[in-house]
Amino acid sequence: MWNAQFTGQTLDAIDETGTDGLLLSGQPAPPLAFGPLQSRLYTFTAGTRGAPVIDASYRFTFAGGVTALLLVTGRRVVVFGMRPDWSSGITERLEWLTEILEAYDGTEQRVRLRRLPRRAFEYGFLIEGVDARVLDHLLFAWGARIYCLPVWTDVSVLTGEVAVGSTTLTVQDAANSDYHAGGLAVLWRSNTRHEAVEILSIAGDTLTLKLPLGGSWPAGTRVFPARLARLEGEVTVTRPTDTIALGRCRFSVEDITSLTVTDVGPAYQGYRVFDWPPDRSTELEDAWRRKLAVIDYGTGLPSFDDESGSPKIGRRLTWLLTDRGKITAFRGWLAARAGRANPAWLPTFESDLEVSRTVAATDAGITVRNVGYARFVAADPLRRDLMLRTTAGSFQRRITGATEISEDEELLSLDAPLGVTLQPEQFLQASYLELARLDQDAVELHWETDAVARVQLSTRTLRS
Repeated sequence: MWNAQFTGQTLDAIDETGTDGLLLSGQPAPPLAFGPLQSRLYTFTAGTRGAPVIDASYRFTFAGGVTALLLVTGRRVVVFGMRPDWSSGITERLEWLTEILEAYDGTEQRVRLRRLPRRAFEYGFLIEGVDARVLDHLLFAWGARIYCLPVWTDVSVLTGEVAVGSTTLTVQDAANSDYHAGGLAVLWRSNTRHEAVEILSIAGDTLTLKLPLGGSWPAGTRVFPARLARLEGEVTVTRPTDTIALGRCRFSVEDITSLTVTDVGPAYQGYRVFDWPPDRSTELEDAWRRKLAVIDYGTGLPSFDDESGSPKIGRRLTWLLTDRGKITAFRGWLAARAGRANPAWLPTFESDLEVSRTVAATDAGITVRNVGYARFVAADPLRRDLMLRTTAGSFQRRITGATEISEDEELLSLDAPLGVTLQPEQFLQASYLELARLDQDAVELHWETDAVARVQLSTRTLRS
């Protein structure tokens, strides 16, 4: 800093903007006198922590209103650009935190303890040659620091060349990808050739960048949204030969943002109905247990107390999501659930009842094959709601009573008529509708490709 005048000047203040992780040193703090034609040397240091894209300013204000502006731009993010081995897919993990307080009768109070879910990615890699040596040095020098991790599942491809200095990028399907204003994107050509950029704003499929591109990128370059992430635990690298490296890595995301909540399905009895049929190529599994208190002194027969008087029904369901729109909608449903915090209506997705007679539009009930409903269940809160899938649409109704007509049939009274006349063969499936919550706070999406994901959930029923 040089005072080019023949009179002394006093530096009153240095105003800083966007200087997280940056340090200006070498001189005493203002007020600081500059003699005639005197120069002072300042030292500027950029640390490894802070915003990945540097866009800072230092304004030196002197007495009398004279100012000088120092602008600092640059990037300090290291991209973990080793592409995944898709043969085993990519696992994305979302983890909420819920405290469950259960009463004697089995009812619950659920307390959401984490506002935003933690997020992690896990995948394998198989690289060779120069890439393997770069990985070795990358883990050696940067292993405990924060990387810029491409979200490999959300790929776009440049349709034309993007020149150096460009400030916009056009991607595909930005609405169903992990781009967000203030976030990162990575242009990727190979494991060792890539560039990270910061997104200023998004309009449709156009990304406006905070700083111009530092390089030129040809058509065919892949573009990924990116997250700041840290390697979790130990990274084990196996070396089948002296030039090949394979292993598996797990990253925890540092720049966590909220998920968009889009609770899908029709509303019924105060909650949404999630009626997406599960993947039946994977067997559905039910688990029945009771809230039993056991008294056993060892000298006689034990005593049992069924505290809640009803079973706890757990189910394991798998969904195969075959396009990005469905994956986005499923994410929105998971965000609405927030782990174990918020319940929803779920059909059993089984043919629990079989309609045996024509149902008129004004009928206040349906006749079904006798399965012992009137005898054993009698409109219990866990078994009083129905999902009726028919050729005329789906209906949700509540059972208000049950009467055994004969050994073969029983009549179930409903809270409202269906409003349409239906023959027995027009009922595709009559399932119980259960109020249920997730039975885990951690949910994993296993990406088989960049457009296909498989999700397995465990649920448990609640008293409605």
